[in-house]
Amino acid sequence: MNSFLRQIEWIEQNFTELKNNSEIVLDMKYSTTDNFMNADVYGGFHRCFMAPVAAKMLLKACEELNAKHPDLQFHIWDTLRPRSIQAQFYDHLKGTPFQNYVAAPQPGSLHNFGMAIDLTLQTRDGELLDMGTGFDDFRDLAQPKLEKQFLASGELTEAQYQNRLLLRRLLESQGFKVLEHEWWHFNALPKEQVYGQFPILE
Repeated sequence: MNSFLRQIEWIEQNFTELKNNSEIVLDMKYSTTDNFMNADVYGGFHRCFMAPVAAKMLLKACEELNAKHPDLQFHIWDTLRPRSIQAQFYDHLKGTPFQNYVAAPQPGSLHNFGMAIDLTLQTRDGELLDMGTGFDDFRDLAQPKLEKQFLASGELTEAQYQNRLLLRRLLESQGFKVLEHEWWHFNALPKEQVYGQFPILE
C-alpha cells in the first residue's frame, strides 16, 4: 500500500482536497510515469490535497483568475507529497548537478506539509501556456531569477516571460511566493512559519 492510501484517513482529516472545477484542472504528474523519475511514485493516487490555509489562498487566486482571465484555468501538477517520497526524489538527484532542485527530507519540503503547489496556466481548450520550459525542467532557463538574462539573450521570449508574470501575479496576489529556480513552484508560507507549526505527511 502506498504512502497516501496508508494515511488517507489522516490526510482527509488534516488537509483540504482540491478537485477539477471550472478554474482547476488536475494533472498529478507523479501518479504517472511522465516525470523526472520516469516512475509512478504515487502509486496511481490521483487525488490532490493542500493544507487548509494554502487551499483557501489558492481558491482566492481562482476567483481572481475567473474574474480577470475567464478564458484560462490553473493546471496543477503536484501539491501534498509524503516525506517518504521526498526522500526518494532527494536520493535520485543527490550527487548530480540537479540536487538543489529537490529539498532534503529533513526537515522536509513544503510539499510535505501541503504548503507548496506546482502549477501552470492553460486555455479552456486544454492548451498549456508557453512558459519557455516544461514542468521539472532542470535547466537554468526555468529559473525566475535568471529571466532577464534569458530575455536579453533571446532564449526566453517576451510572450513566455509575460505568461510567467501572469501566473506569478495571480498567485502572489494571494500571498504565494515563487521559488527562485522553478517558475511553476509556489510556497504558501515561509518555511519558518511552517516547520513545527503544521502537520507533515510522512
